[in-house]
Amino acid sequence: MESQFLTTFVLLLAISSTMADPVPVSKSFSKFAIQLYQQCVAEKGGNVILSPFSVQSALSLALMGATGETAREMSTVMGYGTQDRNAIADNFATLLSTYKDSPLLKIANKIYVQNKYHVKAQFNDIATKKFNSEAQSLNFAQNVESAKTINTWVEDKTNDKIKDLIPADALNEDTRMVLVNAIYFKGLWENKFKPEDTKKMPFHVTKTSEVDNFKYGILEDLNAVALEMPYKDSDLSMLIILPNEIDGLPALEAALGNKDLSEITQNLYKTEVMVYLPKFKIEYEIELKNVLSKMGMAQMFSNGAEFKDLLEEEEPLKVSKVIHKAFIEVNEEGAEAAAATGAIFLTRTAHVAIFRKTFKVDHPYFFVIKSNENVPVFSGSVKEF
Repeated sequence: MESQFLTTFVLLLAISSTMADPVPVSKSFSKFAIQLYQQCVAEKGGNVILSPFSVQSALSLALMGATGETAREMSTVMGYGTQDRNAIADNFATLLSTYKDSPLLKIANKIYVQNKYHVKAQFNDIATKKFNSEAQSLNFAQNVESAKTINTWVEDKTNDKIKDLIPADALNEDTRMVLVNAIYFKGLWENKFKPEDTKKMPFHVTKTSEVDNFKYGILEDLNAVALEMPYKDSDLSMLIILPNEIDGLPALEAALGNKDLSEITQNLYKTEVMVYLPKFKIEYEIELKNVLSKMGMAQMFSNGAEFKDLLEEEEPLKVSKVIHKAFIEVNEEGAEAAAATGAIFLTRTAHVAIFRKTFKVDHPYFFVIKSNENVPVFSGSVKEF
């Protein structure tokens, strides 16, 4: 009977203090986030909310146990190039340590291993010291109980926003390992909207409006405008990119593939803006096997997968599923978001505002919740209400 390797990852996004930038990881995260978003849109329509940071975190942990062509594919797609695993692990250790004591951003990792099997010492050392993970044994043959254990952990780490991440039938006697990454985010706007100003308006949808100083820019090459709204007491902000045309989102989504977030944010300047923003809530679920394969990570799902540095026992391992669930709610106060992924295995001088700008979000748009260093934690699009 063929053995299977399963990785599961859940991400919670939250507010945090200033994030350090070790090696230039923001570009790799940004590139991966856009490609992931584009492929998910192609795979499944409608409103989208993803946590590319969650997916990349879990895949990076799995990469620590990958070898050969499998490792090369994973490193290439995630933008790491020829960095060795220790350098990649050090990047994550720096990122995670930034949020270790944050009351607003909670990040957790967990490894579940089939009982009587043993995690390889080197992988365990990296997982524990660099990814702040811990291991727990489960009998995956008892799939209902094992799924309940994992899903309960996920619910706890995501403030009950992500439920039933792992279906029981995704686990069986051939399952050897499940990797879980969890992040939860609840942030208040630095400049809150007034609930009494909320009123219904057409979306071409409940809207909020506020006048304040925000980072704003006209993105001529994307045929769009952008607005960045910070969250209170954090280095995180929501970047909204609004196409100039009502039906311009598909063209924007295609053009974003040639852009890095830093190229967009450097074109923004602080000015007084009247903002009209829809209140919205999105729940999203997608199986990422096809998405990741099309991005260039097909081998990890095949019988030729190489995960020789995960377990002491010499069994062929492969990823069988990658399940991603995400949630976001945006209102006058701020935003709350959570996500779960299960893989069963310009600089421009600031301008002084002369005329007040109006940023009216009344048709489909793309958004990112990101750090000051342009690491995207959540991304998505609102197309309909």
